[in-house]
Amino acid sequence: MKIKNKISNKNINIQNSTFKDKCKLVFIKLKNLLTSSIYPDNCNCIICDKEIPIGSKYGLCDYCYNKLPFNKQMYCVKCGVPIENEATYCLMCQNNGRHFDFVRSCFVYENEIKKLILNLKFHNCKWLAKYFADMLFDCYNLYDLNAELIIPVPISKEREKQRGYNQTMMFAKPLAEKLNIPIATDTILKVKDVSPQTKLSGKQRHENVKGAYKVFNTTSVKGKRVLIIDDILTTGSTMDEVAKQLKIAGASAVYGLVLASPKYKLLTDNLDAQKVDTIW
Repeated sequence: MKIKNKISNKNINIQNSTFKDKCKLVFIKLKNLLTSSIYPDNCNCIICDKEIPIGSKYGLCDYCYNKLPFNKQMYCVKCGVPIENEATYCLMCQNNGRHFDFVRSCFVYENEIKKLILNLKFHNCKWLAKYFADMLFDCYNLYDLNAELIIPVPISKEREKQRGYNQTMMFAKPLAEKLNIPIATDTILKVKDVSPQTKLSGKQRHENVKGAYKVFNTTSVKGKRVLIIDDILTTGSTMDEVAKQLKIAGASAVYGLVLASPKYKLLTDNLDAQKVDTIW
């Protein structure tokens, strides 16, 4: 009788194990299906829609890839914006203190890159996030940023509810996975919904974001090298305000990595002023 019971129990255990394995396989298949619906791997260039081989870099054909406006020439060594002279710093960084250590951007914010970023941000093209993560991954390694924690720039709950997602979070998460670096999504939050930065001058942008962000978990950043991720950097006011709060919370260093930055331009009036506004 005991032998029969042992055999019976063994069969039950095998059946339970098989059932768990089957459930696990179903879960993996569902996860892959959902992932592919958000990040489809198709065989067409994400810019011109030309047919391309599977696994093409950034989902681009050779022609579109070679036209990418990489930000590798002349840029401000502090905020990373492309500049059209041989200066080391843009005037915004020369004349204003910055809380971030430095920022780097993958591209100049123009032409097709601009369209792709806006498509993710405003037109629900979430599948682009996978390719943006690949672009940021290469840029991270190019500059050897050596971060210990990744923080995507947060947006307000109201804005996220309207849009349905935080576009920066969409590519920050796969980037963190590729780099094997922890990502913090609740360490710093946007506590004040401010006016859109698009039409504001440099000084107005700086004032607009004051007090908009707050760190709620200081232990996660204290003594760490933190990498802030965002889509676009113009004057750097948002990046600087987030970096300020992280430094107050004890971060040892704060870097920034963004997809693109517009070319730096100066207002031609009042160039002898101590601090110069910018337009983008």
